[in-house]
Amino acid sequence: MQRFFTFHKIKVPGRKKITHQLLSPKNCDPCELRFKNNFSSSQPRLMAKTTLHAGPIVDRNNVFKSPFDDVEIPSGYIHQYVWKDVHRWWNKTALVCAVSGRSYSYKKLRRLCGRFAISLRRNNLRPGDTLAVVLPNIPEYAIVALGASEAGVKVTLLNPAYTAHEMSIQIVNSEAAAVITIQKNYPVIVESIKGKNSVRLPAIVVASGSEPVPTGAINFRDLIADGIDEFEKIGEQTGIDDKKDTVVLPYSSGTTGLPKGVELTHRNIIANIVQNEHPEYNTDEPAFGEHQEIIPVFLPFYHIYGFVVCLHYYLRLGGKIICMPQFTPNNLLDILEKNKTSALYVAPPIVQLMTNDDRFNKKHVECVKIFLSGAAPLGTELVAKFQAKMKHSINQGYGLTETSPMVSRSKYSAAESVGLISVNSRIRIVCGNDDKFGHNLGLNEMGEIFVKGPQVMTGYFKNVKATEDCMDGEWFKTGDLGHIDEKGQLFISGRRKELIKVKGLQVSPAELEDLIFGHEKVADVAVIGVPHERLGEAPKAFIVSKPNSKITEEEIKNYVAERLSKHKHIDQVQFIDKIPKSPAGKILRKELQKL
Repeated sequence: MQRFFTFHKIKVPGRKKITHQLLSPKNCDPCELRFKNNFSSSQPRLMAKTTLHAGPIVDRNNVFKSPFDDVEIPSGYIHQYVWKDVHRWWNKTALVCAVSGRSYSYKKLRRLCGRFAISLRRNNLRPGDTLAVVLPNIPEYAIVALGASEAGVKVTLLNPAYTAHEMSIQIVNSEAAAVITIQKNYPVIVESIKGKNSVRLPAIVVASGSEPVPTGAINFRDLIADGIDEFEKIGEQTGIDDKKDTVVLPYSSGTTGLPKGVELTHRNIIANIVQNEHPEYNTDEPAFGEHQEIIPVFLPFYHIYGFVVCLHYYLRLGGKIICMPQFTPNNLLDILEKNKTSALYVAPPIVQLMTNDDRFNKKHVECVKIFLSGAAPLGTELVAKFQAKMKHSINQGYGLTETSPMVSRSKYSAAESVGLISVNSRIRIVCGNDDKFGHNLGLNEMGEIFVKGPQVMTGYFKNVKATEDCMDGEWFKTGDLGHIDEKGQLFISGRRKELIKVKGLQVSPAELEDLIFGHEKVADVAVIGVPHERLGEAPKAFIVSKPNSKITEEEIKNYVAERLSKHKHIDQVQFIDKIPKSPAGKILRKELQKL
């Protein structure tokens, strides 16, 4: 369903905020609903049509906040907040598998979560124990996550593509007492938990249909079978502190180093769902009557973006979540053609795909209200190409695993920004140069982004030093560079550790990548700094050329030299078949260093 409304601005006396009054919606035949599309080719490129406020909110110490008032964050557990209004959409579809068609109504989902919680307790998983979740995007992910929440068991999230060695490291570090996976991954799990004293149960296996599970494994179906009591109905208690105890333990490399367990509490996750729900940041509506938000999810649930923003947030709204266990362009195309998708949460590679693949066109997003990209920055050239082709606006959000994840987003900010600071959050832009080191910077000054808010983690699991290194009191040091403009919009310039120092001058890889991507023969690009005898460091570009296009190193160098100052010129060019990226779309620069 799509509902883009026509707004006009109203000044509220005594406040800098500009609120909006809803005017009459227009007709939309393709979606059989009433709305007005908020994008037109006549708008200034990349700029939003509506201004939300008169300027940023910043105090005398250069601490920035949202232009909107803080809101109350309710106490309680994640499962309680998600299920708060579930009776209103009891019979609607909650989750459906895009491959098998297997689905669960909200009524059934709630019942199965309660059964799974009881089964965890009966298998001697107690409050504070850890369950390692090694699952693709399947509907059962919600049963596992919310059932574990109800039982007071924390979940640590693993990429199903990990090797046994990689899984073993996280299973040991997280002190996992049990592991749940699918049949395909069972041999890898068995190898990864061999000899691990913390793991007290055989692997739990989610099987497809009626297929048997491997001998020695626990069948997930047996843990949610008819006849099992429901946790809440027999008076069981979750038994942990919602503000202090960890409920989700995803792993992140943080600003540097090896992956570390990020301790997120019930309050962290609930706070971030509330921040995402705020009407000034979102156009989603809870299910009512025939209305239901429809969202295909290919961002992995093991990533905090998919876990909180796509899974828990939309279950809280009574949305219909289409789970994609494995992403392929054909699968996405099929889903967009068969469903009136109302929201698309993506990473840059998906924007790139929809821009370059001729099979995708504007009809596939005509019912989409929210098209939000996160996980890695979008370049302005890519945004411009996408909007020109799809005739649809796109926005960016910003967040980190350590912030549960959202820090900023917006409905109407410039597409090259990552939106407005979320409610209940504060940001400092901190100088890293010697002359003002550690000082808070003001408008349009670039520095490291520090974040404070109810969504910020309690720390890294069993890693006091890493926690101390990344915290300044209550402030999380993100390692990202950015600035805030006169409208309160946050812009990301890159990673502090990724900056290239050319004769002492800072060069942002993201700036070079954005420029080079605009070349008509370039399909993808990544830039890193490499040692240089005279300059200290120099930019090196890795180029993926478009099919049937011939492009030379000199063409790339000249293209950049004609447009940027000398210290930003490309020193080396290497042509490769594919830019290495994480599942979330972040460029794996360490892999490029090896080429």
